[in-house]
Amino acid sequence: MNSKYTTLINGKIITEDTILENSVLRIKSGYIDKIVDCNENIEYGEVIDCAGKFIMPGLIDIHSDVVENIIVPRKGIVFNNYTALSEVDKELASQGITTMYHSISIANSTICNRKRTLSVKQMIDIGDDIFKYHKEMLINHRFHARLELNTIEAYSPILERLKSGVIHELSLMNHTPGQGQYSSLEVFKVEIRKQYGDISPKKVNEIICECQNKPLLSQCQIQNLLKTAQKNNIPIAFHDVEQESQLKFMKENGIRICEFPLNFDIAKKAHEQGFYNLVGAPNIMKNGSHNKNVSALDLIKAGYAHIICSDYYTPALLQSIYTIAQKTNIPLYEAVKYSTLNPAIALGIQDEYGSIVIGKRADIIIVSNDEIMPKVYKVLVNGKVKIALNYG
Repeated sequence: MNSKYTTLINGKIITEDTILENSVLRIKSGYIDKIVDCNENIEYGEVIDCAGKFIMPGLIDIHSDVVENIIVPRKGIVFNNYTALSEVDKELASQGITTMYHSISIANSTICNRKRTLSVKQMIDIGDDIFKYHKEMLINHRFHARLELNTIEAYSPILERLKSGVIHELSLMNHTPGQGQYSSLEVFKVEIRKQYGDISPKKVNEIICECQNKPLLSQCQIQNLLKTAQKNNIPIAFHDVEQESQLKFMKENGIRICEFPLNFDIAKKAHEQGFYNLVGAPNIMKNGSHNKNVSALDLIKAGYAHIICSDYYTPALLQSIYTIAQKTNIPLYEAVKYSTLNPAIALGIQDEYGSIVIGKRADIIIVSNDEIMPKVYKVLVNGKVKIALNYG
């Protein structure tokens, strides 16, 4: 049937403030056109029977390493960017993620360039290819440039891409040992051995000295990047926040997203000052941080976390929503917002994305109501079915 309408029936529609069980959702030209009582007489056009499953907004993931890990699955092994993006595209769709901000590490340090394989140019090329090929994909792909502050050679190409619109989100990172996530040198030594194996203490100390002695971008360069991002309405994040001085810097420079606050107190202060605190879905699923930082679920229970991302494990994003609803007093329709409406607001795209509202884009997923292992049955992007899964 070739109709101007597509209507979803017999589903439980998760809206911003409730779950509608006796309503239908109609799509026209890629946008949500009507949400009405199932007994109302309207033209349905093509019908999708949701058979009692949840109809929810497509998930928005604003921080994920997934495409990097497909491009470089092992140290020294590099696969084609387009091939990796195409395969990741199908994987993400099947997990209910309809908008992905790929957080590409622009870093030359021995720790942040985790597999120590890609050059800075190759890292930036990944972002360029995301921008180049995104219209060919099933879901919405965006370039989130994670700039390590000691990667001075990336300054000019990142500035150029902020001006030209290739970058959709900018985040600043500083993984210099002795502060931030690696304020404990013992923790940093563990990370070194993960990457280099059982090397001598002397070699470990040499690597630490190398990282500590790398010069950082100048304050003038940092300000140019931030002002250019602001001028072009590109959202900015700050990575691994642990100090009030960092919150002050963020407030002064229009940085709205606080990625992975490292302790409960700083998350509380960031919340009180109006920042959007981002936590990892794997932290929720594993009931704690793999780096021994603050528990994401504890922050959510306290009301100090606002956004969840997949970080290094994309299957966790959808399941963590259900985990929040199970392990807290937060209803499911509110839990959904952590990876739909809240990230959309933080990114400034809430007028079109992030919730099931008339007039917004019809990026919608149809999901089972299995509390243990939610399954994605259909994914619609811009109102078109992009993937349909049959579990028998």
